[in-house]
Order: sequence, then structure tokens, then C-alpha cells
Amino acid sequence: MGIAWPREQEKMAACGWSMLIGIATAVSVAAPLAFAATSCDTLEPCAAKACRLDADIAQAKAKGNTRQLASLERARAEMVHCSDDGLKQKRKVALEQAQRRIDRREVELKKVEASGNAAKVKKAQRNLESARKAYAEIEKSPL
Repeated sequence: MGIAWPREQEKMAACGWSMLIGIATAVSVAAPLAFAATSCDTLEPCAAKACRLDADIAQAKAKGNTRQLASLERARAEMVHCSDDGLKQKRKVALEQAQRRIDRREVELKKVEASGNAAKVKKAQRNLESARKAYAEIEKSPL
């Protein structure tokens, strides 16, 4: 029995080292990702988008998420065609569409309120609130 104890101690030491290596790896991956997330906000629109994609790619690699990684790498490859004006135009169009959706939902709500059907009014209010929420998300999202 005294002979097995040193071997167990060696196994525990090896396990401890591999745990330390795992922790060091996690920290070395997480620290740049946290820094990248804050530093991306100060860049121009296309550069910021590329920066966020790079951070997402690193995170997907760290997690071993191959499906997400493929999608992110494809999006990053398409960044070759990115222009700041193009991103601003896409956002403008998205906001206009969201505003039209809000306008439609307000008209629907007024019609339903005139009918007096409480269940339909509640549904129309939920639809309007959903449209407003979508607009707010587009508005606050980075380019």
C-alpha cells in the first residue's frame, strides 16, 4: 500500500498542472475578448463590425462551436465589400421599415378599438409594443 501512494500523488500533481494550464488558457482567451468588445466601439462602422466578428470568431473557437464558427467566418469574408456608407444606409432602411411597421400597427389598433372587441384590442396592443421594441433594438444596435 505504501508503494501506491506516491503514484497517486504523481497523478494528482499531473492533474493539478493540467488544471492550471486549462485555467491559464481560459484567461488568455477571455481577456483579449473582453478588451476587444470595449475597443471595437471606438472604431469606424466597418472596422467595428469586423472587430466584433473577430471577437465572436475567437469565442466560437474557444468554445469549439464549429457551426457558429463557419457562419461567422463566412460573414467575416463578406466584410471585403463593407463600406461605412453602406452600413449607415442599411440601418436607415431598417429603421424606416420598422417605423412603417409601427404606423401600420397603430392604425390596426385604432380600428380594433373602434370595434370594441377586448381580446383583439389586447392583441393589437401587443403587436404595436412588439413593433416599437424592434425599432428600439435597431436604433440602439451598433452599425
